[in-house]
Amino acid sequence: MSLPPFVRAFVAATLAITGAAAAAQPAYPERAVTLVSPFPAGGATDLVARVIAQRLAVAMDQPFVVDNRAGATGLIGEAYVMRARADGYTVLIASNSSHVIAPLLQAKKPFDPVSDFEPITMLGSYPLALKVNPAVSAKDVKELVALAKKSPGKLNFGSIGTGSVTHLAGEQFKLKSGIDMTHVPYKGTAALATALIAGEIDLQFDSVGSTKPLVDAGRARALAVTGSKRSALLPQVPTLAEAGVPGVDAIVWVGAFAPKGTPPAIVARLQQEMVKALNEDAGVRRVFSDNGMDIVGNDSRAFGQSLQSEQKSWADMISAAGIEKQ
Repeated sequence: MSLPPFVRAFVAATLAITGAAAAAQPAYPERAVTLVSPFPAGGATDLVARVIAQRLAVAMDQPFVVDNRAGATGLIGEAYVMRARADGYTVLIASNSSHVIAPLLQAKKPFDPVSDFEPITMLGSYPLALKVNPAVSAKDVKELVALAKKSPGKLNFGSIGTGSVTHLAGEQFKLKSGIDMTHVPYKGTAALATALIAGEIDLQFDSVGSTKPLVDAGRARALAVTGSKRSALLPQVPTLAEAGVPGVDAIVWVGAFAPKGTPPAIVARLQQEMVKALNEDAGVRRVFSDNGMDIVGNDSRAFGQSLQSEQKSWADMISAAGIEKQ
């Protein structure tokens, strides 16, 4: 059945307008895209940024360049991306250290992790390992707690910076075990590992990926891991709950964000390509597995919703631990 002339004309005009609009929109990406990592090179967030950058460059036929803008527990890099043009050419690869926790410890909140960014996807997550310098006499968590209670404040624990997950994990451990330790912040994973090996600090919470080489070399001893399950990378190491200190659930995630106002089509394209790399690229999956990371790859909406609940849980923990804002 043929359409009336006026209907055919209307349809033709609509298709012409739609086609013109589509043609007017530039392809994305047309040039290099910068992935900003708010931490120094060598850490887990930087590692994820680099492996994802390599995959996206192939899939989207444009360079994806990692730019490390470290400082202030990631807040410098976060602020840089927040102020960047919302055109898809500046993307943040961050962890909950910089994106959720660090802002909560500022007297004047520098940004809101939910309303000031467009969530793309949570790329992966991993537990933290509680490891000690071999010179520390404690061979397990029970002995470490007893040692700390015998000399309150004498043990030093390091972190990659005040307000990082590695810092909050130590504070959570103190709170749940009823001990007192002294926090010593460092600038990045490499500096923190060097401090532990040198004996500048007695213990630290660090990624299982960074912990395993030191344990294998006899330069550190892993006593437990955070979270609800053992790490496949350190299967012989119990969870803190198994070791007698339940409730230390600090898990690190690494996720991707765009500046607020980035076109939904660009956010969706980035999300699709990132998730495809996580699910289909054997090289990407191997890097995650070798470093004790679980692949996530959720959708943007689910990621945004999880940020809201996590923000509240960390705020409650900071308040319970009595941690002062800066």
